[in-house]
Amino acid sequence: MDQITKHRVDQAAEELIASIDPSKVCKLATSFHPAKSPCRIFSDWKKGGFNVCFPVIFNQDAESVEGEKWMVRIPLLPRLAFPEEKMRGEIATMKYIAEKTTIPIPRLHGYSIHGDDNVLGLPFMLMEYTEGKTLAGVVLPDLEKSTREHLYTQLADVYIQLYHQQFDRIGALTLDENDENWIFANNRPLSVDINDQEVGGFDFCSRFLPPQQTFTSAIDYVYLIFRLIYNDYSRCPDSIMGEEDAQHYRYSIWAGQGVVMNWVKPKYNHGPFILMHGDLRPPNIVVDDNFNITSILDWEWSHTLPVQLFAVPPYWLTNLQVVQIAEPLLAFPFMIAARDFINSVCEHVHTSYNPHRRLRSELPVVKVWRQQAYEDQAIAHGLLKPHSFGNVYCHALDSRYYDWDRNQRVEAFFKLTIWQPELDILKQKVVELACFEKKRQELGVQQRVTFSSPTLTPEQEAKLGLKDPGEKAEKVFGDGDETEGDLFARVESEVRRKGELKAELERPHTRWPLIAIGTICLVYLVSRDRRN
Repeated sequence: MDQITKHRVDQAAEELIASIDPSKVCKLATSFHPAKSPCRIFSDWKKGGFNVCFPVIFNQDAESVEGEKWMVRIPLLPRLAFPEEKMRGEIATMKYIAEKTTIPIPRLHGYSIHGDDNVLGLPFMLMEYTEGKTLAGVVLPDLEKSTREHLYTQLADVYIQLYHQQFDRIGALTLDENDENWIFANNRPLSVDINDQEVGGFDFCSRFLPPQQTFTSAIDYVYLIFRLIYNDYSRCPDSIMGEEDAQHYRYSIWAGQGVVMNWVKPKYNHGPFILMHGDLRPPNIVVDDNFNITSILDWEWSHTLPVQLFAVPPYWLTNLQVVQIAEPLLAFPFMIAARDFINSVCEHVHTSYNPHRRLRSELPVVKVWRQQAYEDQAIAHGLLKPHSFGNVYCHALDSRYYDWDRNQRVEAFFKLTIWQPELDILKQKVVELACFEKKRQELGVQQRVTFSSPTLTPEQEAKLGLKDPGEKAEKVFGDGDETEGDLFARVESEVRRKGELKAELERPHTRWPLIAIGTICLVYLVSRDRRN
């Protein structure tokens, strides 16, 4: 959605939260408690992207923190295009995960899909309160190596268990007609990006994804994602920063589609399709003080995926965003972290999920994960974050598949007669952007960051000791939500890892491949500077 709409939706969500009566929250929880025990809210409410949560304890002694604790989770209706469908999918997935796996998740105590049958008058979920802290704010590269390996092994276990949840179609779990049991029938695979476009009024689902739509091939699903990407480009008024930016975005969609269609492996095109968490990020991973994973939260947007979109190391292993790890300089530490994570997956499946003691190389999970090269991972990350695909393709993929003459290719692309209608659309978008920007500034709404590339200040460079021109290479913001201060903190973390990277280079089996990667990055940066 555009930034003005996002601002209005956020305001509406805040108004909804303000309207919730805390005493009714407690009455609701008590009505579902087996002993009908009274409760109280014992901490501040917590707001995520799509829900607000009230922590309650069944203990009336305000001085005590002992007692049974629940979380009352209420969806932020202004932020949801299909709230009932979203809730059915999440509840069904949690029931399925609890039944089929040992992945730690909160236990459900009750729920209402419609909201017309309870004291709040809102849909809700009552679930077990999870003690601990999330990984949000934890700088993973700064953890002790043994701690990081321990965390990777547990994450690997989550991925391995999910890998064994295989289905014959790309779709989502939902509840039966009584809203009691999970079923996998004909329920479309909604996502964060699809929801945002619908809330933004971009009319995606009515044209491309009706409620009963599922997919039996990876190609068809990837094509849907490209429709989503193009819909963002064409319908969102601030999806571009100007005419040149629009040209590169549109060209990336066209060129990227050819690359991605060739990327889909025929042997995986028709399955199996793997159940995957829809938003497996640090804020949704709870750990204790020893970094034992105690719970995986927020299973909304979960659906089945093609294998090539599943077997991908999390983009956040180096605490960066998808568009940041697409930059050559920042891709370097991510490659090391991704390799370590893949090794954890392969080692864990070999030691813990191998009853017949087969060779590691013969295990299906190992085969899938070992076949993913860097460009395969970049493609998958771009498709899993459709609003970032243009950036990912531009920085990580274009020169790998074509050449270094991107500007000339973009210019030639729009000179072709067949693309003249697109050029007209592009020019109209530039006019619309000017009108939108004027209105945005009048309202005092924050600008959406797309292709912006802020640089470090001289003071920040001095603090980090960055003297080499290559180390001063431009950095990019992530998904428009990161401040330059946040960016600086991330870069500072990477600088602190220099010693670890140096040790990595000195290992005989990685020295020459990593030197080669570093050389490629340097050549890329120099050639880009010359073109600019």
